[in-house]
Amino acid sequence: MISDKLLVPNKIIEFLLIILPISLLFSNILSELLILLLIIFSAIFLKKEKFLFFFKEPLIIILIVFWIYLIFNYLINFNNNPSLERTLFFVRFPLLIISISFFINILNLNTQKIFFYWGLIILVICIDLFFQYHMHFNLIGNKPIKHGAVFRLGGFMGDELKISNLINHFGVLVFSYFYSKYPNFNKQKLLNFIFLFLIISSIFITGERSNFITIIFFTFLFIIFLALTDKKIFIFFAIIFSLILGVLFTSNENLSERMVKKLVTKSTKIVEFNLNENFLKKDSHHFAHYSVAYQIFKKNMAFGSGLKTFRVYCDDDSFDKEIHPKWQSRKCSTHPHNFYFEVLSEIGIFGFLILIIFFIFAFYEFFKLYRKTKNNYLIISSFILLVYFIPFLPKGSFFTNWNAMIFWTIFAFIYSNYIKLKKPNEF
Repeated sequence: MISDKLLVPNKIIEFLLIILPISLLFSNILSELLILLLIIFSAIFLKKEKFLFFFKEPLIIILIVFWIYLIFNYLINFNNNPSLERTLFFVRFPLLIISISFFINILNLNTQKIFFYWGLIILVICIDLFFQYHMHFNLIGNKPIKHGAVFRLGGFMGDELKISNLINHFGVLVFSYFYSKYPNFNKQKLLNFIFLFLIISSIFITGERSNFITIIFFTFLFIIFLALTDKKIFIFFAIIFSLILGVLFTSNENLSERMVKKLVTKSTKIVEFNLNENFLKKDSHHFAHYSVAYQIFKKNMAFGSGLKTFRVYCDDDSFDKEIHPKWQSRKCSTHPHNFYFEVLSEIGIFGFLILIIFFIFAFYEFFKLYRKTKNNYLIISSFILLVYFIPFLPKGSFFTNWNAMIFWTIFAFIYSNYIKLKKPNEF
């Protein structure tokens, strides 16, 4: 039982978590403040023995080791002026994971309430995107961005064309939770399917290809899961999903050209291999970044060039010979737009190995526990993390505050479910 003195903090913590997606729409500073408050609350109420309990968990240990490595990497690359802020404050993410696990499992936070309100927030964002798609301005007056023959939608985020990342992660986690909550096919499960189709449709109309690929891969994994666990729902879902895709692909010729035909063409070019030419020397803006990142990595394979230094070292003419001529003048960016190339170029093979070991171990642990518990929420939510690692897929920076806050918040909720299933007697 929760003592009366913790009821008020509980309500505050629930409120902070509920408004986190809203803060991410409008203010990085506010989002950082919310995360700091969550960590402070956990430090106040988390007893020493429970605190040590979390720090004995292998996944937390690996993340702490990774943070220590980042500090070491900063010192090794000190002359390159890497980001001290990203280095030191990465520790907030393992602390956030511990905090959310504590709130949910020990303070018995109302997870269903949080996910319900997140679902409402995502619903409003999706409705706003459809409004912007048809009216060419959204509910607060933001206009879409003309991009060739199509309009790119930013919704509440204006000209920052990354809102689909937020919809994707928070929306799919909400879907995973409520799908698992209602085991039988009923009205609630049908509404949940409609919610997922709305997310897919909203991401499609934004014109953002990477997150569209991500959610399509997630849905395919979910379909495979249904085929193995519930064939009746599998047939129904697969048919409706196919119809939804058909409607999307025929609804707007220019958008379909960008999101389907050009995507297929680019995907075909990605897998092309010419023995007489560097694999990364492709006619692609993103591959220009990948090639630069790989060449930076080759200069210091062990430790990379340091966090947030890609933007400093990308403008080197010696890299041009391994970049397609069309993109040599546009090879620079703030980051390489790919998880693998960003990690390798900025923190080297050692940092890359620690992260890969962390995620492989996490997937192994989640799947092993799912086989034991048959907890659908655990396995379906794990798909969110799995699709993040699709090779060569352009993405926002893994270490950028906005992307990192979303990713580690989602991971924290998945981890809190995992730890509760793993050690139920501890709570």
